[in-house]
Amino acid sequence: METKLKIARTCIQCDLCRPLCPEKAIHCIGGDFILDQFGCTQCQLCIEICPVDAIKELQED
Repeated sequence: METKLKIARTCIQCDLCRPLCPEKAIHCIGGDFILDQFGCTQCQLCIEICPVDAIKELQED
């Protein structure tokens, strides 16, 4: 199983996660925050900083 991170629709676009990401894997496109799965190393700093718990771990087969 592979684990990925996803930014949910509950994101309030506070922009705390994007500058914190050491891999620059979070992008704001058209007002929506997108997590680049290829660039993300799953350090989970974004999960820790998110004030509304909008970034979640997903289990994929």
